[in-house]
Formats: sequence, structure tokens, C-alpha cells
Amino acid sequence: MSELHEYHQNLMADIRREADASGVLMVEAFFDRMTERLTEAGELEVADRAFHQSGEGAQKIRVDGYAGDPRDSEGVLGLIVCDFVDSDEVQTFGKSDVPRILNPLIRFLKKARTEEFRDALNEVSPAFQVSDLIITTWPNVTKVKLILVSNRQYIGRDDAVKLAELGDVQVTRSVWDLARFERFDRSGQAREDMVIDFANDFGAPLPALRASQTSAALESYLMIVPGQQLAAIYDRWGARLLEANVRSFLQARAKTNKGIQKTVKEEPELFFPYNNGLSATADEVTCVRTHDGLAIASISNLQIVNGAQTTGSIHAGLKSAKEQLSQVFVQMKLTVVPPDRSEDIVPKISEYANTQNKVNAADFFSNHPFHIRIEQFSRSVIFTAREGERHDSKWFYERSRGQFINARGRLTPAQQKKFDLEFPKAQLFSKTDLAKFEYSAAGYPHIVSKGAQKNFAEFAKEIGEAWSKSDTKYDELWYRRLIAKAIIFRKLEAEVPKQPWYEGGYRANIV
Repeated sequence: MSELHEYHQNLMADIRREADASGVLMVEAFFDRMTERLTEAGELEVADRAFHQSGEGAQKIRVDGYAGDPRDSEGVLGLIVCDFVDSDEVQTFGKSDVPRILNPLIRFLKKARTEEFRDALNEVSPAFQVSDLIITTWPNVTKVKLILVSNRQYIGRDDAVKLAELGDVQVTRSVWDLARFERFDRSGQAREDMVIDFANDFGAPLPALRASQTSAALESYLMIVPGQQLAAIYDRWGARLLEANVRSFLQARAKTNKGIQKTVKEEPELFFPYNNGLSATADEVTCVRTHDGLAIASISNLQIVNGAQTTGSIHAGLKSAKEQLSQVFVQMKLTVVPPDRSEDIVPKISEYANTQNKVNAADFFSNHPFHIRIEQFSRSVIFTAREGERHDSKWFYERSRGQFINARGRLTPAQQKKFDLEFPKAQLFSKTDLAKFEYSAAGYPHIVSKGAQKNFAEFAKEIGEAWSKSDTKYDELWYRRLIAKAIIFRKLEAEVPKQPWYEGGYRANIV
């Protein structure tokens, strides 16, 4: 059995179990599970379910969810549509199938912008609230991101494809299919398509200086990136350019800086000497020789580790200082880091480059001592079997995406059965889950409701500061109390949808 088929079987089993336990439709359980991955990957900041479907054929409209208030995400309006198939076998779809799935969402967007459509809906319905949000915030919307989420395998390789514009607003679509989710769940990577091709996209490769010996373990380069190119790159890829832990540190996006923006507008020619530049990593670079020397033709999976504010401020110049951007140049230190060394190397780059920050971005990395200690407890602390169960078990803390799948995948079938008894899938939890358990119990629903990544950012700051003062409180008793909170949280997740007053949507906020 291939890894993809095994992943599909496990996914469907999890969704059926979640749907049965919570009394929700399978597509709802699918939406909740997969949009959590979208926020972790930086595709969205938050994701709220808001299902609406009406009409047939060419008149059909549909939306499954939205990505929060565009005013909180640099003017990006995110809308989600699900393509869920209840099947035990892996199904596929191709490029020609995308319009059939996506067009109902596009029709919803067009209708939802009208007061006539909104006022015909029940005011308490999720669709009314989405339509009202779109109408209210449309003057602030700069981009619409349509996301197709599917449990089928997509036979295509495109991503962030531009569609027709709505007035001055650019519309793009992205496809997250079974294979892409499998890659993300296995390794935390779903960026194979994020290739910046300087030669094709900007007309010429980018000059560079090699800053490492040919025999060195890591390749490093020094580059000067034109402001217009950096702005265009961020405009296309957005927060996915920010290294995942740095993205948490910055609460999901590259915030702008008034001082940097002022330099762009008023003294663009001085931007280079004033600014410290960017530190970034990549999976791979393609180098070429030109008349002027070495140049980089393309970069695969660029990740900005330091310089997110610089990037965000230059991107803001696309609207406020477009002409001046032609005079802006930014230095970039680029290091090619093999995937098997990223957990060791990237946090150090972040730590040494962010020493001016009171709360260090390194606190957000999975190899922070706090996360390592919780992982150690999770592998050793045994909990008595709950009512209706025969075996004692443990809770598996996944401090890095893919640990659970990879640990189980290395075992023989007989060993997997033993593993499943020791670490039931329902007792798997991640960094963002941990933060939700803690802050829900602490009485911070207003923070938890901001979404998994923003909640984790607040939690990580608190833990980072507390850990630096004393780490002794985070002992086995603290861990056992954490699991008690997890049990209560998961139980409430299952019970809320069963209540007679529950009308769908906002389950996470209620819990």
C-alpha cells in the first residue's frame, strides 16, 4: 500500500470517528481538520465554518467557510469550498474539474456583495454574517483568495493561480488536495510549488556572491533584491514566505513598520544603507553564470527567517509608493538548508538575527526546551484506562509536524497494533492544541477564538518569559494537569454539536 493510500484510509477513519463522536456531518469534520492545517501552513490566518448552498447547475452557489475579517489580514478576503468524497479508495480530479467545484464559490462571492442577497437570509445564519462582512469590508479588500479543499488527489501542479479580477481586486485560487495534505502532515511541508523563477518572472537571474566554500556543508549566498521584486514575491505568496515559527511569532503575517515605510516613500535611495536586510533559507537554488558573474535563476521554498517587517513594509509600497520602489534595494543572506538539518540550523539563524526582540522568535521553535520536555513526558507518563477501555495509554505530543505518522510508519504491522494501543490516535495533540487547552482552561476565550496560530503566539510569549525565569513548575504534575484539561476540552468538542440549541458554526468559540 502506498503512503498516500494509507494516509487516505487513516484520514477517512479519523473523520468518520470525529463525525460520529460529535454528531456532525463528515464534511464538517473534514473542514475542521483540514483548515487547521491551512492556518499552520500560513495559507490562512483563521478559518471559520459558514456553510451555505442553494440553486442548481449554472445557478448553484456554495461556500463552506471564510478566513476571518480582511481588515485583520492586510486586506485579503479568504473563502473556502470543500470537495469531500466519502470513499474508501483514493479518488482523483484534474484541472478541468476545478471550475465545476470553484464556480459556485465565485457566484457566492458575487452575490454576497449585494445587500439584496444578504437581506434575504436569516440574520443568525453563517451565510448572512459572511455576506455582511464582505459588504462591510469590501472597500478594504485588496485580494480575494479562493481555496479549494479536497480529499481527492489533484492531477495538477499549479498553485496561487490568478483568476479574473473583480474591479480593482485581484482574485486567486489555490488547491489543497489529498497529496498536499499528506505531505504537510508527514513533514510539515506543502510548498513544493513555491518556486521563485527570477529568469522567467522578472526577466533575468539575480546576481549573487557565494559566501561559502564549494565543499561546505551549507551553501550560502549574498544577494541584492530589488524592492519591486520582493514586493511582487510577497504579493503572490504572502505569509507562506515567512518561516512557520517566525510566522507564529509575528501572529501570521509580516507586519508593516511606519519608519521603514517612511524611508520607502521619502528616501528610497537610502533604504539599502539604513536597513539590516533579510536572513532567509531555501530548500534549493539554481545558479547560472552570466557575463557579470554568478547569478541565481530560481529559489525553491524561500523562507524568510529575519526581516518580515522589512518585507511587509516594502509590500505595502505597492499601494502607497509604487514609483519609489524602483529605487529600493534590500540585501539578503540566503542559506540552503537540507531538510534533515533545518530543525537545528533555522532556530539558530532566527535567534542570532532577532536578538533585539524582547520575546525571541526562537521561543516558537519546536526544539525549545519546553516542547522537548512535554514530548518526553508524553512518551513516558501512563494514564489509567478510561471507562469502557481496557488498556492504559499515553498521549502523544507532536512538537513537530509529522512525528506521529513517521514514528508509526517505521513499524511492522504487529508493532503498529501495539503502538495504536499505547498511543491512540484520539490522544494525539500538537503545539497549537496544547495552547488551546491551556488558554481555554485559564479563561481566555477571546484569545483562543482568534484562531490556533494567534492563540499559540500569545501562549508561546507567556511560556517563553516564564521558562526563562524558572522551568521547575513544568514538571510531571503540570503535564498531568495539562492532559486533564485536554480530556475536558475534547469532551466538550464532542458534546456541543449534540445540544438542541446548537445551530451549527462557531463550535470552537463555544468550547
